Amino acid sequence: MKIIIVLRNIGPYHQSRFESLANDNLDLYVFETRPESKEYLWSPSNSPKYQVIKFPKSIFPEKDISNKEIDYFYKKNISLINPDAIISVGWADRSYQRLLLYSNSKKIPCIIVSDSIIKTERNSRRFLLKEIIKKIILRGYSAAFVAGKESREYLIKLGIEDQMIFQPWDVVDNCFFEKLTSKSKQNEYKYFLCVSRLLERKNLFNLIKSFSNYQKEGGLWGLKIIGSGNLYLKLKEYAECLTNQEKIQIINWLQINDLVQYYKNASAFILPSYFDNWGLVVNEAISSGLPCIVSQNCGCAVDLIKNNETGFVFNPSNNYELQNYMKKVENLTKDEQFKMISLARTNLKNYDLDTFSKNLKKSIVFSINNPRKSLFSSLLLRLVSNICS
Repeated sequence: MKIIIVLRNIGPYHQSRFESLANDNLDLYVFETRPESKEYLWSPSNSPKYQVIKFPKSIFPEKDISNKEIDYFYKKNISLINPDAIISVGWADRSYQRLLLYSNSKKIPCIIVSDSIIKTERNSRRFLLKEIIKKIILRGYSAAFVAGKESREYLIKLGIEDQMIFQPWDVVDNCFFEKLTSKSKQNEYKYFLCVSRLLERKNLFNLIKSFSNYQKEGGLWGLKIIGSGNLYLKLKEYAECLTNQEKIQIINWLQINDLVQYYKNASAFILPSYFDNWGLVVNEAISSGLPCIVSQNCGCAVDLIKNNETGFVFNPSNNYELQNYMKKVENLTKDEQFKMISLARTNLKNYDLDTFSKNLKKSIVFSINNPRKSLFSSLLLRLVSNICS
């Protein structure tokens, strides 16, 4: 089967997934709609196993090119490839909206990829008109591929039938992390690790405050926060005011091959976000054999963390709760830690590359056998994409 996947740009997570698909006898083409984007500081990725076709450069790398340019690009490239199905990694960008318009007009089944969940970034109610627009647009897709339970529930709420929805999209190369972190730790220094973009919604100030309280209560482990973002200097200043500076490090963004050493030497992992659609770093941490403390507002918490069994789940607004879990993890016996990690890794097998490839192929076959398009969806897409241009 010939398949096109359309997304903003390819990162290491995507590359491992796409190579897994290509290894599964799919003739795969990937369109990058924002190839110059710096939203994530990923190293350029190349793979001989699938072909990458990039949108023309834009004056504004974080925005789509014009509708006219988008339409021309699709007409030129999709007609040459003649795919059996198209996979759209999102619906909000104009490039995704014009993609659905084109695929519907050419009767090519289109699959929507979504990790959106019912919760919102500010924990506010979703805007009713936007939800109605989404419901109408989604009628044009023939299948959906989601991250996990919460993103599945959200699409069902928006009118997608359960039988049309497949998962999991948010997977990493579990074997890569397990293999590279399996050797014994190189030092005796124990620390909590947090890998995160340095943004307000990641709740890192509260993490540092909780860590400071944990230290005052006799906690012995350190804390390393790794990531990039506009809060880097403010977080360093805040940490200097509140904590024992010898015990905390805030480290700029690292590429995956360097980052894996920090997973290898860490003792536990924390993701404290106020909001995350999923949280792929938790997949990485579990694969690396780390007990995880995860915010209840991360989409992955429902699927990957059963409280007190495969990890710990906490309220991100409750510093005292996080502080207590840090102390609890420090006090785990080797047997308790081994049991927790084993259960978490067993559960993570449902979120590996093999399951991803197998179920994405199922979604492709389903979309080919059950193609859908909607006149109302197309009319609304044309209107919305023109307004947003």
